[in-house]
Amino acid sequence: MLPISDKDRRIALLVILNVVLAATLGTVIGMYVKSGGLDDTRDAVTLDQVSAQIGALADSIDARVGVAVIFEDGDTLSYAGGDRFPMLSVFKFHQALAVCDCLRRSGRSLTDKVNLSRNDLAENTWSPLRDEYPEGGSFSFAELLDRTLRQSDNNVSDFFFKTLCDIDSTDNYIRSEGIGDFAISCDERMMHEDPSRCYDNWTTPVSAAVLLDRFYKVRDLDEYNAFIWQTMAMCDTGRARIPKYISRNAIQIAHKTGTGDVDAGGRIMAVNDIGGVVLPDGRHYSIAVFVTDAGCDMAECEEFIAKVSQSVYRYASSYDAL
Repeated sequence: MLPISDKDRRIALLVILNVVLAATLGTVIGMYVKSGGLDDTRDAVTLDQVSAQIGALADSIDARVGVAVIFEDGDTLSYAGGDRFPMLSVFKFHQALAVCDCLRRSGRSLTDKVNLSRNDLAENTWSPLRDEYPEGGSFSFAELLDRTLRQSDNNVSDFFFKTLCDIDSTDNYIRSEGIGDFAISCDERMMHEDPSRCYDNWTTPVSAAVLLDRFYKVRDLDEYNAFIWQTMAMCDTGRARIPKYISRNAIQIAHKTGTGDVDAGGRIMAVNDIGGVVLPDGRHYSIAVFVTDAGCDMAECEEFIAKVSQSVYRYASSYDAL
């Protein structure tokens, strides 16, 4: 046996230490992936596999669920995508489109201001604006749209219906854009007075995804569309839903949530999220996930949406390699 020098011993020790370090790092990364980070998206998955994953998730939750996704290349994914689901505050995306159309046609700017009085700010409803300005005040249309899109303010939504674009006009505008399989027939006050009316503002997941997809294509058309997109990209609600597992990876997530009360039977009326997701390579997809009549708690409903979103993102990040 040849004698081993001190230099050779040091080299051998360094090699051993590097092997141990690499193994430890691999274990840590694996623990991160399993604890909530995205799996390695270099391993391409098929659309059938994603559909199977969503089906398994749907079977595991005590609720009626629907999912629809439209990918940039035209591929689609649907689970109960043609069924009707109550929108709750998801309709405020539809409303924002109609409000901006009214502003556009009347030549009014997003910076133009209107006055809200104390009488416009009903009590006993979700309204961050009322909490901050209980006596009302003067606000730009941009400020008010920000309140409905980012914070789902119910009083501001009803103010738009009363003063700018009423319920029927909002519904008709969306239909004029070629969108069907939805209905907007009541405002927040009506739903608060009669909770059963929450089911009257409904959509199919496919209809919601189609509306999102069409809007994405014209999001930079003018200042109004750009404002809606950028405001939804800063949405304050639903961070545990579509964005939960993908926000560190996607370039942009512009989404709108909807959440219902607990009904007399102890079931949550709705936990929803719809949005557009822009991938790091610039591609995008539109996703709509609806959970209704849930016998489980809010955390489980949100986790369902987050897991569906994660599964879709894995596919969208790798399908160009298939």
